[in-house]
Amino acid sequence: MGQFWLSPPELEFLPAEVRVGHWGNSLIVSATLPDFDIFTRATGANQKTWELGDVFEMFLKPDGEDFYRELHITPANTRTQLAFAAEGATGEFLPDGIFESHVWIESGRWQLLAIIPAAVVTGHNEISPGEKWRFSFCRYDAFRDGRQPIISSTSPHPVPKFHRPAEWGVMVFD
Repeated sequence: MGQFWLSPPELEFLPAEVRVGHWGNSLIVSATLPDFDIFTRATGANQKTWELGDVFEMFLKPDGEDFYRELHITPANTRTQLAFAAEGATGEFLPDGIFESHVWIESGRWQLLAIIPAAVVTGHNEISPGEKWRFSFCRYDAFRDGRQPIISSTSPHPVPKFHRPAEWGVMVFD
């Protein structure tokens, strides 16, 4: 993950590592997030996690479609699930539990694993060979003392705005 809109990145920026794969008809996302102040004030599902502390965000959409999903995981393993009809549309909360997540906290980092069924992203139960999804993985690395969070993304955004699907990467399923 990087801060592509800044050169150089912020002094306290800590790059994270994200890996993806698929198993059956689910996308598997694994992330390792270095962090020296791991916290969240999120206490339940579908809260504005980006305002409540550390959060890992996943933006996913079928290539060629306007609609997309935004899925969050916090260090407390609370989730936020949003559906957007198109870029610029208002997000609608989806029910908690539409995807599975697990979080492990260690000294100086937190790790997560997400298992996201294809139906959550595409509305179809299967992932077909050659199917393409656009993706972006983003992060808010927050501070308890109230300083602005350090944000980063896997996408080469020229400005720090994550809801820009044209700048997201493309994954192709085999």
